Amino acid sequence: MSHGGGGGRAKVTPNLAVDGEGTRTLNLTVLQRLDHAVEDILITAAHVTLYDFDTDINQWSRKDVEGSLFVVKRNAQPRFQFIVMNRRNTDNLVEDLLGDFEYQLQAPYIMYRNAAQEVIGIWFYNSQECQQVANLFSRILNAFSKVAPKPKIPSVQSEFEELEAAPSLVDGPLEAQTSNIMSTTTHVQEDPLSAFFSNDEFVDLVYREIMNRQ
Repeated sequence: MSHGGGGGRAKVTPNLAVDGEGTRTLNLTVLQRLDHAVEDILITAAHVTLYDFDTDINQWSRKDVEGSLFVVKRNAQPRFQFIVMNRRNTDNLVEDLLGDFEYQLQAPYIMYRNAAQEVIGIWFYNSQECQQVANLFSRILNAFSKVAPKPKIPSVQSEFEELEAAPSLVDGPLEAQTSNIMSTTTHVQEDPLSAFFSNDEFVDLVYREIMNRQ
């Protein structure tokens, strides 16, 4: 997992319904200021909050990260990432979608394990956006994996104590919500033909197929 630098205070306008072309262009411009390799925004979730899972005590704790989530296509490696423009501080969250990345969906949550072997939960204010982001993850990972996925994340038997019933765009009392974590996982394995899969023509083909389905 990596974090953006001091440019994290840049303002990004989230799409509360369907992202209009003007808003999308503005968001893309801001993201490109932070990362010149960003080419396009594939999907946006207006508001998410992130949680860390401590495997030693089987407990979730809230990270100091919340804001709008963007899945982006880049013109350099790694080719696909998701970025959370953090409204709590200057450190944006950036995760690579290819390589050692695996996830599972339990709306309104997506739980994932990254290359650093961190287990992180994403809570989506909008459950429909959660499903749409998970579907996009699946399309990207499946396109870059010729091997049928096999579960790698062990079942986590603890409870996910959700601390929010409303987005913390408005500060105030928050109602608790509990959800059990399922053991079903979706992930991508390392493909030996990585050179082929990093080829621009292949990436562009995947990108066109993704955009045609939206």
